[in-house]
Amino acid sequence: MGDFYGEGNDDIFLAQNFFAVEPETPRYDGGRGLLLKGDGKGGFQAVPGQESGIKVYGQQRGAATADFDGDGRLDLAVSQNGAETKLFRNTQGRPALRVRLRGPAGNLDAFGAVIRLKSGQHWGPARELHGGSGYWSQNSLVQVMGAPGPPNEIQVRWPGGKTISTPLPGGAREITLSWDGKLEAVK
Repeated sequence: MGDFYGEGNDDIFLAQNFFAVEPETPRYDGGRGLLLKGDGKGGFQAVPGQESGIKVYGQQRGAATADFDGDGRLDLAVSQNGAETKLFRNTQGRPALRVRLRGPAGNLDAFGAVIRLKSGQHWGPARELHGGSGYWSQNSLVQVMGAPGPPNEIQVRWPGGKTISTPLPGGAREITLSWDGKLEAVK
């Protein structure tokens, strides 16, 4: 799950197919991976592979998201059973804010923290940092957070319940935020 279009709505990628079935059952081999575009209201629309560029034939086993090339767009890696891992570079989405959290001693990676961006008066979806996000995969600790307009505030609920809100400087493309609410780095 992540915001592949950079508009402040979460989208979902589904890895498909399963070949390890009983001999009397045909293998599940009808999918090639599917991106579902979120509408921000709980609805999702399937995006054809011709439009998304995501076409993975074979048995997909895991998927992870990260901004692999640092351009502010969420990219996708899909692993396969018995085949090479595929990396899909996102060139269609609007660049979003890259957010890195610096947690307290004992949890420097900020696992369990929940991040939200505010754009105008609208709070976007919550994103939780966690270790391990799927079958043998983990999403990036640098979160790519989109918004419908320029983000003006970030809110973090840290493990243990402490919540901080920090104003964001205009035009920021990447920030590092410490557990005490201070911006350590802004690009």
